[in-house]
Amino acid sequence: MTRQEFTRRFLCILLLPWLAGCGIPYVAGSAYHQAELMLARRPVERVLAREPLSVGQEQRLRLIGELKRYGREIGLSATDNYDTVSLHWSRTIWNVSACAPLAFEPETWRFPIVGTVPYLGYFTDADATRMVDRLKARGLDVHRRTAGAYSTLGWFRDPVLPSMLLWSEAELAETVFHELAHATLWVPGSVAFNESFASVVGEEAARDWLADRYGSESPELAAFERDDRDWRRFEAILHGMYKDLDTIYQDPARSDAEKLEEKARIYAGLADRVRASDMEDPQRYVRAATRSPWNNARLMQFKAYNTSDELFARALANAGGDLRVFIDEVRTATRGSRDPFVALAAHTGVKIP
Repeated sequence: MTRQEFTRRFLCILLLPWLAGCGIPYVAGSAYHQAELMLARRPVERVLAREPLSVGQEQRLRLIGELKRYGREIGLSATDNYDTVSLHWSRTIWNVSACAPLAFEPETWRFPIVGTVPYLGYFTDADATRMVDRLKARGLDVHRRTAGAYSTLGWFRDPVLPSMLLWSEAELAETVFHELAHATLWVPGSVAFNESFASVVGEEAARDWLADRYGSESPELAAFERDDRDWRRFEAILHGMYKDLDTIYQDPARSDAEKLEEKARIYAGLADRVRASDMEDPQRYVRAATRSPWNNARLMQFKAYNTSDELFARALANAGGDLRVFIDEVRTATRGSRDPFVALAAHTGVKIP
């Protein structure tokens, strides 16, 4: 997860119809709606030539092509993704995740090729609600959110979604580079590693692109860096909250009732932690802390996108800040490894706590 408006910045990996594992209804529903989305695609160039677009829509569609070209120049895999747009496709994509209520043990689903994932994607509110109800009935913490973009990891030519044309340049840049990072390197069975890697690539590539496009002293890059500083502070707050909760969950001296009481108190205090920080724009993150309830499932989604920051920072520093070298080093270090975090740590000399 990046520092942008993070509740909508997740890439939702919609598992393909033939990747069985969640039962016939899920597979059939995914197949139908995936086909619906694919049939709604039109080549970007054709849409630019023939469709009545707003100035903003046209600018964003042209920008996506520029971002993809830049991605190829810095070593990201060239794909056919985002060469098409489903301009009139109006569905909302939902992401559902779950976690144990008194332990950071996420519910997972296993699929061939992709491996184990801690969330599922849905094309309808009704389907997502049914899964939410089923998971809640088992006593799990559940988090449901919308996904602003999604990836099928190269199995289909993923289109631009209408909502993406409303984003800022920085948001769009991070999303495109994040998706290209997935296409460049995907380690089966380690969503946390893959999402953290793609988040680093998305952020660093967006920073470099803004500097190249607008200049190193530009207001655009300054705003990006200001947002990044606030995001890092919020990230530290969430990591601290995670550690506090994990300590409580593992305390054998506390009863489950006491743990639940402390859990509620800590989550309720998130906004206060934000207000007490030295953020330049704390209200943005106060809204993030209070807009919808926080629970273990939601915090685990944050962890999936922001794991081992020091590890990736060291690898990037070892590469001299060069993303092409960084990507090659990560690929080399993790090739054939059972645990990519351990492999990269050994490669970079970082000790994993």
